[in-house]
Amino acid sequence: MRNGIVLVGIAFAATFAVVVGNRLSDEAMAVVVGAICGISASIPVSIGFVIAASRHWGRDDRGGDAPGRGYDEPRPQQPIIVLAPPQQSPSPYAFNQGQYYFPPSAPPPGAPRDFKIVGDE
Repeated sequence: MRNGIVLVGIAFAATFAVVVGNRLSDEAMAVVVGAICGISASIPVSIGFVIAASRHWGRDDRGGDAPGRGYDEPRPQQPIIVLAPPQQSPSPYAFNQGQYYFPPSAPPPGAPRDFKIVGDE
């Protein structure tokens, strides 16, 4: 019974593919074939990623280690001393701008524009 249902399903899918394939244009058929080839090419890569992610690489080999914590004892952090260079004194004759530049000036005004209206004499 189950084999019969599978055979009927395969026959229906093949007939459906032939009918739809005859009605599609060449460009549409190329798109369908390209999509099927792309999906079928990605399946082995996806299976490889799943296998690689599910394995315990090298975890079972270290069974003889001594029990306890798996990290080193914390060591005190060494003090960090930062020396900043002294700031230069500003020149008494210079204008104090801070750290900003002067704003840009507007462009000079251009020559008056002459418009010609099409259709006007």
